[in-house]
Amino acid sequence: MQLKYSFKKEWAHFSRTFRMWGVIIAILGFALANPMMFKFVATFLGGSASEDPTTSAISVINQAASDSSDGSPGGIDIEEAKIMYSDAGLMFSVTLSSFASYGLLVIMLLLMSAAGGEQKKRAMIVPMCSGLEYKNYLIPKFVIYPLFTFAVSFLSSFIAGGLCNSMFPNNKVSAGGMFLSALDISVYMVFIVCVFLSLGLCTSRAGAMVPCIFLGQMLVESLLNGLGLVRYHPFALLSYISGGFITSPLYPFEEETASFITAMALSLAICVLMYFLALGVLKAKKINNQEDIAPEF
Repeated sequence: MQLKYSFKKEWAHFSRTFRMWGVIIAILGFALANPMMFKFVATFLGGSASEDPTTSAISVINQAASDSSDGSPGGIDIEEAKIMYSDAGLMFSVTLSSFASYGLLVIMLLLMSAAGGEQKKRAMIVPMCSGLEYKNYLIPKFVIYPLFTFAVSFLSSFIAGGLCNSMFPNNKVSAGGMFLSALDISVYMVFIVCVFLSLGLCTSRAGAMVPCIFLGQMLVESLLNGLGLVRYHPFALLSYISGGFITSPLYPFEEETASFITAMALSLAICVLMYFLALGVLKAKKINNQEDIAPEF
């Protein structure tokens, strides 16, 4: 019974405020705005260049690296920029990468109240003293917010993929690549949201956790890549998206299947561990005012 009403309370807290629509707008907005913005840039540059679509993005990157030593501004000329902004797979990868950066930042800001804000405001003292168990308090949070984020991210990814395929002529994203990319970024979003919820609830400092996790995910990913650890961990999911490994036909993604599955499995396992971490910390903080204290003498 407690769990049932806890779900009702959490869903009302989420759906009857701007938080639910804020999450939708944050992710769907990037899915719609980024392809349109990239298309505007492509139109401004004067259309797309005619080049083999399977090599366009790689040639731009290689040319940029070789030209950077010559002092040319930006390392990419107008023709190379046209090639880049005509690549549907590249624009799709950049769009999904924005979900995991500023999209996640907006989501964490919207969920601060659920991720420790109630403890900071002392709003849960009366329910807890009235017998509400911590597991019934935490389960709705670790079900509603991650699953809703997953659903919105997954659907928005398909919308972004459809827009990119319709707007850009080269390197169209296949249905399989679109599905794997949507699954990849959605699982990564769930992973970060669960980490944020757990750390915010453990510390009762959700506001401080927002910049820590926002900057921390980028630092950890850079550190792991710098050490050569680019596979078999949750942050590899973001690398697969930002590097275009799923959508580009030049990369044999079949060789990364084991790493991809392992990274997703570890992400979901850590999400479960984050729940038990929050449960253990909150139970450890609980003060039993009804315990009989034996006299010292």
